[in-house]
Amino acid sequence: MSTQFVVADRDQNDRIGMKWVIETMDDQHFVRNFTTTYDETVVMLAQNEADIVIIELDMIASEDHEDLASAIARFQGTIIAVASKANFEAGKCAVEIGAKALLRKPVQADDLKRAVSTVTKWNSHRLQTSSQLPSLSKRERVLQQIYGKEIQSELEFSMLMFRTRNRETVSLIEYVLQLSALQPFTHTITCTEDSVFVIIDQQSTKTYNLPNECLNAWPYYDHNPLVVSYFVSTGKNTYHQGYLSCQRINLQTYFSGEGKVLFANQSKSDQRFDFPFLTIEDHRLLLSFIQHRDEFSFIEWCKEWLYTYEEEGRSLLFTKKRTAVCIEFLYYELDSSITKDGETGVQLATKVQEIGHVDHAEQILSILTEAFQMIVQLQANEKTTISVEIVKSALHYMKSQYNNPLLTLKDVADYVDRNPSYLGQLFVQHEQGTFRQVLRDFRLDAAKKKLTMTRQSVKQLAYDVGYRDPNYFSRQFKDKTGLSPRAYRDEHKEPRS
Repeated sequence: MSTQFVVADRDQNDRIGMKWVIETMDDQHFVRNFTTTYDETVVMLAQNEADIVIIELDMIASEDHEDLASAIARFQGTIIAVASKANFEAGKCAVEIGAKALLRKPVQADDLKRAVSTVTKWNSHRLQTSSQLPSLSKRERVLQQIYGKEIQSELEFSMLMFRTRNRETVSLIEYVLQLSALQPFTHTITCTEDSVFVIIDQQSTKTYNLPNECLNAWPYYDHNPLVVSYFVSTGKNTYHQGYLSCQRINLQTYFSGEGKVLFANQSKSDQRFDFPFLTIEDHRLLLSFIQHRDEFSFIEWCKEWLYTYEEEGRSLLFTKKRTAVCIEFLYYELDSSITKDGETGVQLATKVQEIGHVDHAEQILSILTEAFQMIVQLQANEKTTISVEIVKSALHYMKSQYNNPLLTLKDVADYVDRNPSYLGQLFVQHEQGTFRQVLRDFRLDAAKKKLTMTRQSVKQLAYDVGYRDPNYFSRQFKDKTGLSPRAYRDEHKEPRS
């Protein structure tokens, strides 16, 4: 059975060259027509007389897409897009018109052959399953639903979010459009400025292997790692919720030493990322180094395996990958309250990229040392700011609860959502006293005011400020002020008018 092609391109040499490549690939491939303008292309699509149409994106980029969308909705064939510029707008346009492959000018013969072969196989599968390509309007609607700008009912679906370290989307779109792993599924592809999304219309156990299959097919694994975030709806989620889950889990890997799959359905407390090239013992040691800010032991540990690998003749690529993963693990294991997508994250991403350009162990050790120092400094700066806020919140709560005789350090720690022992250390660090001393001062300050402003008995006043034993109150008051409560009242009472 023959396959009919139409080439929509304004450049005569490009049209003739693509025709020659296509027709020499297979004696059943025929280029039946050319179009050279936007209007001709719209009419040709509406006539639906070709199996595959190759469209130059520059021809349609500046036009109103309303009539094009209508023609594409009627077109039963497949589109290959050709872009003269490798930018986000070109990739977005290719996705919007439903292209199944994206090529860059000047079009290379091998690239065109590969795209035609992929699209032909996809066409064959589509005919067997009678699946329909989503229309332009559906893609726009899906994108609106992803951003939460359009109300959507809860659905069963699977979502894949693709993002590379350098956030460049054109190569990503080229790759996603030709993924053979997606061919068995009815799906919609759409994109944002730094990510590509694939939404599969059904939630199915058959999609569980998709993320790893897609990751394994990524051709730029070494210098531009890919992260695939995977979300599965059980019928109680919207596209927007899936999008937010993918974004949230992706933020945990602002930079990535290795490509990986992230499971976005997991709750925050259950999130676990795989760090290849590190053992459980490596995890334990790295955690100890970062918790104790032990730069010396970290460097000695790095030296040990770096020089061992060098003596054993281990691949430098393996050493580089292990180095990148060490940095990422340290960054990931920081306290969850520390902001991880700021300036330090960008600097560490740069350090990870530098690893690809080194050629011996001393350079790698230097990068590891600098990265460790950055992470420790971030930890110190953030924890100082955070701990001040924790103590401030704790003091505010104690000020409102000091008259509760049963108030404990655990009660205050629960209020600020911290470990009691840790909160106790913060009191000593920032208030120069223990929790009991701080609470005592709150109570005694309140007692001083009451002694000068009221005629309450010392016994009743002690109860009112949180003491269960008036005698114990009197002893503490005298220890603090040098006077008994009665003497303090007599010395500080306001004169009668």
